[in-house]
Amino acid sequence: MKCTMLFLVLSMVVLMAQPGECFIGWIVKGISEAAHHIHRGAEEQADQQQLDQNQLNRQQLDQNQLKQDQLDQDQLKQDQLDQDQLDQEDLDQDQLDQEDLDQDQLDQEDLDQDQLDQEDLDKQQLDKRSYQSARRRFD
Repeated sequence: MKCTMLFLVLSMVVLMAQPGECFIGWIVKGISEAAHHIHRGAEEQADQQQLDQNQLNRQQLDQNQLKQDQLDQDQLKQDQLDQDQLDQEDLDQDQLDQEDLDQDQLDQEDLDQDQLDQEDLDKQQLDKRSYQSARRRFD
């Protein structure tokens, strides 16, 4: 009796319902929309993850670029310091070379003067001997 009553009530509900308002249609439509929302949510989540990954990659690239720029600046500064040091060493060496040349020139001038003085002495001695020998001849 209970089964018969249940069958009659359900039949009345089905017969009185308007087309498209059936219970199974609602279930299928709800499942379809839920699946669509789940699929769209998964796509949006995948897109968001891709955007997050792209942003993270860009941040890492920017950090790497900043680090590389800093390294390049440090290298340029070090190169400039090295070049300045080399230039200073060249100047110091040039100054030492010039001092050596000046000293060599002074030494050469001293030698030349000593040689001239020696030649003058030799000439004076020769003149003195010549004078003495000429004097002996006349005496």
